Amino acid sequence: MARYSAIIFDFDGVILESVDIKAKAFADIYKDEEPAKVDAVVRYQLLHGGVSRRDKFNYFEAELFARTADSAVIDGLCRRYSEIVLDQVMACPFVPGALEFLEEAHHKLPLHVVSGTPQSELELIVGNRGLRRYFHDIVGAPTRKLQAFAAIAREGGHAPGDVLAVGDSITEYMAALELGMPFLGIVAEPEPNPFPASVPIQNDLVRLSALIEEGR
Repeated sequence: MARYSAIIFDFDGVILESVDIKAKAFADIYKDEEPAKVDAVVRYQLLHGGVSRRDKFNYFEAELFARTADSAVIDGLCRRYSEIVLDQVMACPFVPGALEFLEEAHHKLPLHVVSGTPQSELELIVGNRGLRRYFHDIVGAPTRKLQAFAAIAREGGHAPGDVLAVGDSITEYMAALELGMPFLGIVAEPEPNPFPASVPIQNDLVRLSALIEEGR
């Protein structure tokens, strides 16, 4: 792992196979809306997986459904969403290669997880899935990806170019790009690739160790 001084992982779709669970939860919440708008909700979720659910609901209500939603309404939507997804995320499979890589790498360099999932829920899931010992930092919403990435580099004394960010959405890619961090996109088949052609991608984490050793 000598090429990097730290690695930052997204969680959904990178560590756990939870992307479809969360997309379906948004679709379920809005199931009584126009089908085209429900499709737009799902597309937005798949593209912006790293954005907090609260920010997504604010966007959906204002931009897609032209509704004014106060904090109480957004709180209610977030609670419904959590009720739908939490048990499923607790039980879903790991992304292939994720657990093996964490076990191999966590004693070689600091690993961090940064997610759009609320902080308390993220900590609950990480603990329940037996992952806490692998991560130096566990950062969830409301902290945004850019803020979290910058803090990890600064507080760890890492040059941004020495920190690898691994994610499956544009949100973490843009944060890494702004800070000058190398980025690896995870694109599970048969999902479309949302990243620019210059971004290296893998379907999972099975070959992550080999790719790092190869300098790719």
